Amino acid sequence: MTNFNFEGQPEGDWDDRGNISWSELDWQQFLSRREKEVARLLHFYNECPSDSMDRLDWVARQMGWDSEDWSVSDFIEGEDDPDEEGDSWKADDRGKDSPDSDPYTLHRHPVYVVCSGLFLHLRYIWRKVITEQNDAIDNLRAWDFGESLNEAEKHSLIAMQCMDMGDFLLCVVHMKRALRGINLAMSLLPELVTLADGNKALQEQLYTRLFDLREVCLRVIQDCREEDRRNFRE
Repeated sequence: MTNFNFEGQPEGDWDDRGNISWSELDWQQFLSRREKEVARLLHFYNECPSDSMDRLDWVARQMGWDSEDWSVSDFIEGEDDPDEEGDSWKADDRGKDSPDSDPYTLHRHPVYVVCSGLFLHLRYIWRKVITEQNDAIDNLRAWDFGESLNEAEKHSLIAMQCMDMGDFLLCVVHMKRALRGINLAMSLLPELVTLADGNKALQEQLYTRLFDLREVCLRVIQDCREEDRRNFRE
């Protein structure tokens, strides 16, 4: 798929990991490592030059998602196994505490990491806005904005699960609903946040992250439609 190599079905290299018997503590540590990956993404995201026209692609390169190791399209299409470079991602070659040795779950999917990070940062910025501008913000509008973000995040998460299971058109439907929530949030921003000194930067940060979430949704929709057409032809 384009740009992020979004295919995340548990096939290909992930099959080599076999069944894993992990304790509750192992899974807690796994989630901690996943949270660090989200924090790592946000670190790169905030480091990206403000005038960059390909912010998502720049961040993806820093995260290593432009590597062929993240694409399993070869396995979907029944082509040859990956080369030796791809084999270097197998669990046997990594330490147990390395994120690269973890089994495949949705938490490792690039789309999940991107969306989790951007929604997390949106909530952080929005909390800062309402803390600093509490008297200037209409409570009902603020509630509507929060609800629109919640709906967008919920449907994007369900969409990722559908994509991971190979239900590409259902993924499209959920991503379109996520887009609806993002667009609603963007339409509410001018009424919620004033352009007073010291607040314009926060408004721009909110818009930037909403635009990038919108771009992720559009890319996934396009990729899933292409994947569905390819499966139909087969």
